[in-house]
Amino acid sequence: MTTPEQDKDQDSKKVIVIIVISILLGVNALLLWQFFDKKTHLEQVSRELDTTMAEKESLSAELQRVKTEYEKLNQENASLQNQLSAKDEEIRLKIAQIQKLINSGDATQLKKAKEELAALKALNQSYLAQIDSLNTANKVLSEQNFSLNQNLSSATTKVNSLTQENSVLANKVAIASVLKTTNLKALGVRYKSSGKETETTKAKSTDRIKTCFTILENLVVEKGPKDIFVRVLSPDGAVMSTTSETFIFNGQATLYTTKESIMYENRNTDLCVYWEKGNTYNPGKYTIELYCESNQIGLVTLELK
Repeated sequence: MTTPEQDKDQDSKKVIVIIVISILLGVNALLLWQFFDKKTHLEQVSRELDTTMAEKESLSAELQRVKTEYEKLNQENASLQNQLSAKDEEIRLKIAQIQKLINSGDATQLKKAKEELAALKALNQSYLAQIDSLNTANKVLSEQNFSLNQNLSSATTKVNSLTQENSVLANKVAIASVLKTTNLKALGVRYKSSGKETETTKAKSTDRIKTCFTILENLVVEKGPKDIFVRVLSPDGAVMSTTSETFIFNGQATLYTTKESIMYENRNTDLCVYWEKGNTYNPGKYTIELYCESNQIGLVTLELK
């Protein structure tokens, strides 16, 4: 049988045990609550992480699609790069900015990336619209250029045709502008003591060679003084001359025998030119050539026996 002190001591121990058990139960309950709370929070964080990763992957895929569309536009419209360089740089910077936001992995940054991606899509659409506008303008310009080229080709053909016609006309005018002669006649003459002139065909009796001709009327030729150059070629083909004076024919200085200056009035003009050798003529065939303004206007021969 226990004493009162022993009973009191046992009661005291029971109270302590109960308190300890209560504390342990409370601690266990708190630990259990913390466990389930942390588990719930961990599951929530895991779900948020899964959502964030999914959104990150989705944004990355969407950005890649927009980037691919943009690069395709660039390749297809390489000829327009100079006209779109400012817009092109803006889009490149925007893509780099969004990629940086996505790489951060932060939900706030991903939200901002989503907003920037929406802005990029709008910018890309604007870029596409501008390219379409430029392509349309270039097509119109190309059609206009084609039309202008056709007109230019037609005009060039007309100009070439007119040039040919003008060349033909110029040649005709040049031909028409050359004086022509008729009634050419060359003869040997001798002079009697009375001074009278008589015709002769004998070389030893010839004092001068006389060449007569008519310069025909030509209204195309300009009126005014004209120099008629006469070349007398001996039977051996040499130019007979007592001087070394020349005129220009076919771009070259040409020796002549004598020269006669006249005033041409655009009408038929009769003329006789004399040349005296100064000594006896040799028998044979003499050729007399007439020139005016670098053109040969007549030729006649004379046979002296």
